[in-house]
Amino acid sequence: MVQKSVLVTGCSAGGIGASMAKSFQKRGFLVFATARNVSKLPSELTSLPSVETIALDVTSASSIAAAVDGVSKKTGGTLDVLVNNSGSGYTSPGLDVNIEKAKAMYDVNFWGVLAMIQAFAPMLIKAKGAIVNISSVSGELYDGYASMYASSKAALTNAGEAWRLELAPFGVRVVTVVTGVVASNFFANVPDYNTPEGSLYKPVEKNIREIEKAVGNFMPTDQYSERVVAAVIGGATGRLWEGNQATIVKYLSAFLPTFFQDMIMSRDRGFDKLAKAAKDKNL
Repeated sequence: MVQKSVLVTGCSAGGIGASMAKSFQKRGFLVFATARNVSKLPSELTSLPSVETIALDVTSASSIAAAVDGVSKKTGGTLDVLVNNSGSGYTSPGLDVNIEKAKAMYDVNFWGVLAMIQAFAPMLIKAKGAIVNISSVSGELYDGYASMYASSKAALTNAGEAWRLELAPFGVRVVTVVTGVVASNFFANVPDYNTPEGSLYKPVEKNIREIEKAVGNFMPTDQYSERVVAAVIGGATGRLWEGNQATIVKYLSAFLPTFFQDMIMSRDRGFDKLAKAAKDKNL
């Protein structure tokens, strides 16, 4: 029996990618674990049998091409599963967004995913394989001060559903994992927010910084990965809601009235405090 193969992007230690790579390896897959810097791959992953490491930057066409060549030589030109897990965050009110930084985040969260799909499509079609895009519940509910990240994930989820239809005629499944609260090192890699000089949002700087602290009831990364991998191997397609609070968000996004979400955001993000500060300054 030919060994199945999977490539997972963003496998740095402590994250979802490394955990998913281990879950696939346990199920007998040949795993291509990737990261921009392979020294950040955890030894407990790289020391496992049937795990190959690849330096991969999803924003670099030459890096992607080299990965395609390397995988093709190992598998004979097929790839059963592509997991697009690499992600980047950015927190800022829209008025203070550094557009170049926001574009760089989009290059990872959206354009990098599409570039990977385009590059590996022939191998996935040959294998009648699956594409797994790791999205987020952030893209389902508008979130003050996180508009850049949330919109990149909303774009990925929406496009993923379109790609599912476009690739189905060729026997390729597309799974979009709408991820809830999961324990990972993601927020540790999000740049600290610093209010720019003259920002109108100085009165709520503390509220903005709290977004990056990521507190809550986290689903263990290994539990999340096991559930996602089992679903993918079991033939899942379309949206897959996984991680703590994902199901809650699924229904809230469909049925929660706008005014109620506005009320929650005003409280949590300090918009009421901001309105008072603006009034005091006659803005």
